[in-house]
Amino acid sequence: MSNIKDLIRELAKGDGEAYGLICTVDSVDKEARTVDCTPIDEGAPLLGVNLQANQNGKVGVVSYPRVGSYVVVGFVADGSAGVVLLTDNIESVEITTAEDKSRAVIDDDGVRINVGDDISAELTADGIVLNGGSLGGLVILEKIKSNLDQLKKYVETMKSAVSSGLKAVGAGTAANGTTGASAFDGAMASASINFEDMENEKVKQ
Repeated sequence: MSNIKDLIRELAKGDGEAYGLICTVDSVDKEARTVDCTPIDEGAPLLGVNLQANQNGKVGVVSYPRVGSYVVVGFVADGSAGVVLLTDNIESVEITTAEDKSRAVIDDDGVRINVGDDISAELTADGIVLNGGSLGGLVILEKIKSNLDQLKKYVETMKSAVSSGLKAVGAGTAANGTTGASAFDGAMASASINFEDMENEKVKQ
């Protein structure tokens, strides 16, 4: 926070001169949140240029430019406060709240969000994964309905088949178990249950 205050003081000085340089990014250090870049006027390379106002910052919003892209580096007074002010093309954006309670990263692979130690979400071209995806994909409502309808029809067919089988057995001395079994098997011949896959692999929890 003190670095931000110092930067504001420098900008507010009447005798200070603020200026910027357009540079090409040579390398990016995401751990230090700095870049090395070279001015397009072929001046001396600039090393360790801050991507945030607070040189030691680990929270807030930081955009990481792509290597080879253009950035505008701002300087105040004697040039000691070099900070990337604008970026031409970014590789990723990172947002971290105070005390690292919540964090979001956006890059070419997708979006990753973490809240505390237990809650997470990952959005990529392959789908959405919540909290690691250990419970598998979410169920698809329409497929559940379809599977339950199949089960209902099967049970109804079985009910009718049992009734037909018992009637075919007959009564008294005319009773014939084989005839009843044949009637039951015939009634159930076309009945089957084929459950559809109900997992939505695009959304896992």
